[in-house]
Amino acid sequence: MGTLLCYNKFKGIKMSDKITLTEKEFIDFFNTRTINENIFNDDGSLNKKYNSSKKTGIIASIFEDHWDNVYLANKDTFDQYRPNADKEVHKIIDCYNANLGGSVYECPNCHDITFISHTCKSRFCSSCGYKYKNARVENIMQTAYRGPHRQIVFTIPQELRKYFFFPFKERINILFQAVNETIYSILNISFKKDKKGNLRKYISKIKWTAGFFAFLHTFGRSLIFNPHIHVLIAETKLGSNNSCVPLKYFDYDALSKRFQLILLDKLSEALGDSFDKEMVSSFTNHPNGFYVYAEPKKFTSIQSGIEYVARYCGRPAISENRIVNYDGNNVTYSYTDHKDNIYHEVTLSAEDFIKLLLRHLIPHQFKTIRYYGFYRKKHSFHEKMILLIQKQKRNFRKLLLKHEFSILLSFKRNPYNCPKCNKRMEFMCFLN
Repeated sequence: MGTLLCYNKFKGIKMSDKITLTEKEFIDFFNTRTINENIFNDDGSLNKKYNSSKKTGIIASIFEDHWDNVYLANKDTFDQYRPNADKEVHKIIDCYNANLGGSVYECPNCHDITFISHTCKSRFCSSCGYKYKNARVENIMQTAYRGPHRQIVFTIPQELRKYFFFPFKERINILFQAVNETIYSILNISFKKDKKGNLRKYISKIKWTAGFFAFLHTFGRSLIFNPHIHVLIAETKLGSNNSCVPLKYFDYDALSKRFQLILLDKLSEALGDSFDKEMVSSFTNHPNGFYVYAEPKKFTSIQSGIEYVARYCGRPAISENRIVNYDGNNVTYSYTDHKDNIYHEVTLSAEDFIKLLLRHLIPHQFKTIRYYGFYRKKHSFHEKMILLIQKQKRNFRKLLLKHEFSILLSFKRNPYNCPKCNKRMEFMCFLN
């Protein structure tokens, strides 16, 4: 367990403001007290199985049961394509248990000792990922302006998805860049036929800028690898001549064809001559461009729109409630195909299920949500725009994302109140 960072919250002993005790010194001190069994066994040793009030989820159990064997058998593949896999999986296994340590609290009323375990903070964890998503939603809401926003979804055909699996960072960055350049092109470049019937390119004298958030999704409901970008764009555009006008019209055909051209050009630049045949085939097989969904989607509020597109950016590819059965060896999960609304159940070995999830593992610190246009930096109209969240409410709203209030709002209990007498507990030390 190592050393324990302790503070002067103990009763009946003099301590400096901050001291470090060894595990033995810490246990010896508590052996002099009458305490109920929770983080300690009857003999005073640390109770390694103590897991606070949270139970391990199904996904964590699947990893815990099978990860060592799966990783050993596929180490070279994982280390090449998803080098952070072993670290992230062990975070999930250790989340909220003694292996990650925790904080010790004492009730000033009944003097019971409670251990609140530390969480893994991994986006790949179904619990911590949910908290990550909520934080990202709040950041976007505090950046967004009040007003209508529209969703646009940029997809790529199935035959091109393999190029975005590895190297992940480089290729997904290309996808983000293509989306950004496509939107800029639609606002500033048009093609019209002249009197002779020739198609001519026109570039706007006013440089128009949109404001939008882009969200990476790497999976569909069936869990196949399907990278695509959801965009939430304000129906407003700003001009280089300090003008601000509505942005209501989107040319669907132009969006599809320009996204196709820009993305294929960027892939060709990255892959070289080896991509030429695939590029020609892609233009031939998709004469109308790549599918881009841009029809107005009516959200009940901009918050619901943000939550809708952000919900897959900070959690595993599948939620716990979609796992129908896990018998220790095989996993059955469900999904409803959005194309035909038919319910499906898929049964895989635990090993294949783990491999399926790891296809969607995001590299450490990789940004799956990005800000573009006038949402990226302040502009001349910023002070005149009405923010979605007023400044005086911001600190309070961020406070609600803290651990104590998140648990209180979700489970109607305060994790820092004594489970026996419901009195506010006092922090004592960290267990590392």
